[in-house]
Amino acid sequence: MPTFYEGGAIEEVSQTLSENEYTQAFYIGQSVISPMHTKWVKTGICLSMAILIISLIPLYKSYFITVWIPFCALAVAVLLAFYFFFIQPKDIKKWAAQIYCTSAFLSIPQKIEIYRDSVIIKNEYEEIVEYWTDFAKCVETNSFFVLTGGRERDLLIITKNGMNATQIERISKHFSNEFALRYMKKKR
Repeated sequence: MPTFYEGGAIEEVSQTLSENEYTQAFYIGQSVISPMHTKWVKTGICLSMAILIISLIPLYKSYFITVWIPFCALAVAVLLAFYFFFIQPKDIKKWAAQIYCTSAFLSIPQKIEIYRDSVIIKNEYEEIVEYWTDFAKCVETNSFFVLTGGRERDLLIITKNGMNATQIERISKHFSNEFALRYMKKKR
């Protein structure tokens, strides 16, 4: 039984995710796990370390003859900042593309039925029932609803392609009410 409170679905969505859509949504899901998972925070921490190292070079020089150790630490901090800002997001998207290519269930058409307290994901091979309490977060962007942390499906992606404005508004309102503080709306 999909719901204990009412029988009808709030909304039904049919979709087929492309590899590009999956990789974008996967990256969004990874970046909202915690603030430390965003490239801006990691890069900011590394650049703050670099500034701290630069400010401590005169003190270091007053005790030691050479300053090659602080310059090496500075180089490491700058390289880490570069890695976190430019390279790691590409690596995460490559990882998502690998997951998409190795999982046949992600590329087949699916029907998603959204109920008051649960969701049913159906395709020709499986039917999954997930409850909203099982998900950790819900993120709404211009293109997707991304739900992370489910039991059966760790990442539930509902694309807004093919939906009309009424459907999007109804689903958005439902998710914002259901997830409350675990609901985020991002403009990207």
